[in-house]
Amino acid sequence: MTIPAYGDPTVFRADPTVGEQARFRPDAAEPVTVLAYYYPQWHVDRLNVSMHGSGWTEWPLVRSARPRFDGHVQPKRPLWGAVDEASPAAAGRAVDTALNHGIDGFIVDWYWYDNQPFLNRALDDGLLSAERMPEFRFALMWANHDWNDLFPARSTNPGTLLPAPNSRYHARCAFQHVIERYLTHPSYWRVDGAAYFSIYDVPAFVAGMGGVAAAADVLARFRAAAAAAGAGDLHLNGVVNFQIADPGAMAGRLGFDSVTHYTWWHHPEAGFDTFPTTSYSAVHARARQVWREFEAALPVPYLPNVTVGWDPSPRTVDWDMRREDGYPYTSLLVDNTPDAVGAAVRDAVSLVAARADHRVVTINAWNEWTEGSFLEPEQQYGFGYLEAVRDAVAIRLRGTA
Repeated sequence: MTIPAYGDPTVFRADPTVGEQARFRPDAAEPVTVLAYYYPQWHVDRLNVSMHGSGWTEWPLVRSARPRFDGHVQPKRPLWGAVDEASPAAAGRAVDTALNHGIDGFIVDWYWYDNQPFLNRALDDGLLSAERMPEFRFALMWANHDWNDLFPARSTNPGTLLPAPNSRYHARCAFQHVIERYLTHPSYWRVDGAAYFSIYDVPAFVAGMGGVAAAADVLARFRAAAAAAGAGDLHLNGVVNFQIADPGAMAGRLGFDSVTHYTWWHHPEAGFDTFPTTSYSAVHARARQVWREFEAALPVPYLPNVTVGWDPSPRTVDWDMRREDGYPYTSLLVDNTPDAVGAAVRDAVSLVAARADHRVVTINAWNEWTEGSFLEPEQQYGFGYLEAVRDAVAIRLRGTA
């Protein structure tokens, strides 16, 4: 599905007056907020049990991954092992480690299927019980896409296990749950006092709501319901993907307060143009261009994303890797060393530090193990990615970059 351009750019809502209210470091000359996306598929969930069997998580895919070519580093070996992220102790270690390495919070991938939460225990039972959660921040990105059979995918056209919850009824129920359960939590991340909430699949949301005008109305009602419940204002963020031809028009017509990407793989002409591997440095160079193009063209602030890696091969079986066949059968990023990732973080931090507000960088991801994009410590580099983030943020904040 391709979302059409929404019309004359003069209809864009250009009100980028929102400043950061995030938990800035008090001694920082140029404060920047760094948040990592968090993928909560590492605990037992009852819907997963109904689909895959007792005790199922995605950890077996990590363990069973195999190299597909010379030099392909698989399987990945987490230094912390196959943790149960819904455990307060495991979540507490994650929060403590993030805080100690310059990461201010997690943007949690949040799911709602069959009109109920899915994969929510990582947040509800784990992160929100972490000892240092009062120092930390969290926000939600509604991952409102079809939940496809990728565990592993056995064809280039995997079936749908859970259909996307994009109806007006399900959206209203999901939003009400978010308002009641999360938006008034003292650690919920706010931008200039407004609670940040992101939508991952904007084209699917628009189609499910019945078109652009109807989708804008649903979001306006979400804002009104949050205010009426005492949750205050909302900062609504739209994620850009391949299907969005005109992100500026999307933001304007739907009333988004900011726009971002979830991963470099979604960048226009991202540079994943060699196979079976693509150099991290080449995609990083394209990312720098994308950040500046979006910052210059959008009517609302753009929040740049740094992607640690890209290797969804653990979600595939019986693939000869002769050509791209669509996700998860894609080219893989290579040479994404800690030094390379740290350089990308420094670039993104330098970009936003020059702004008057919206000094925000997102990182994909804390724990996307089966997409090869993770900050959590692993055997190959140990704590190298985390140390690279810490050093990149610290250098900029000292004003020495």
